[in-house]
Amino acid sequence: MKENILIIDDDKDIREMLVNYFSKEGYIMQAACNGEDGLEIVKSKPISLILLDVMMPKMDGYTMLIKLREFSSIPVILLTAKDQQIDKIKGFIDGCDDYIVKPFDFTELSLRVMAILRRSNVNHAVKNHILNVKDIEINTLEHTVKKDNLEIVLTPKEYEILYTLASNKGRVYSTKMLYEMLWKDTFMENDNTVTMHVKNLRNKLGDNIKKGKYIKTIWGVGYKIENDI
Repeated sequence: MKENILIIDDDKDIREMLVNYFSKEGYIMQAACNGEDGLEIVKSKPISLILLDVMMPKMDGYTMLIKLREFSSIPVILLTAKDQQIDKIKGFIDGCDDYIVKPFDFTELSLRVMAILRRSNVNHAVKNHILNVKDIEINTLEHTVKKDNLEIVLTPKEYEILYTLASNKGRVYSTKMLYEMLWKDTFMENDNTVTMHVKNLRNKLGDNIKKGKYIKTIWGVGYKIENDI
């Protein structure tokens, strides 16, 4: 599966160069010219990594990074002309995964991207065939789900939704993202297919939409399973 990279930079030339370069490297590219537009893309598409400029209008990179970390753990590489130690420290405190100073070498940036994606994929990979979410056990080989050692019968799509969220804890998936990933079709805004499947899944798990013991609703954004459960 090709990785989906989002470049956010107000410099059109840099955006186009990065899109062209990484497209040739085999990545799927998305682009935005400011932090506000970038956040909207993150909420609507399955992004694997973000290349984020610091100095931008409307919403700068630092601000966007802080807002992003409220609902997502997508890896972020900051792109900036600032080379001061204090700027790098601020970036890492705000939640970036790497920091590269402009003008940068495309080969070096590409290697950093590959390294971070490799680490990210390892972190998200299931080390064995069992995924646990509190007292829920997901067997990824047999495609079975148990709660307190009692099997819960799920439909294929209910299982896929649960597996997607459980294997990417902390990451928020919008209904649009889930629909297009799992149903392989274009999402229509008035389509409640995903919502109904999540509702049925919650009922079978004994989950409560208000408390969100297993699946948490991020209102206006989507669904996630917390990192710490």
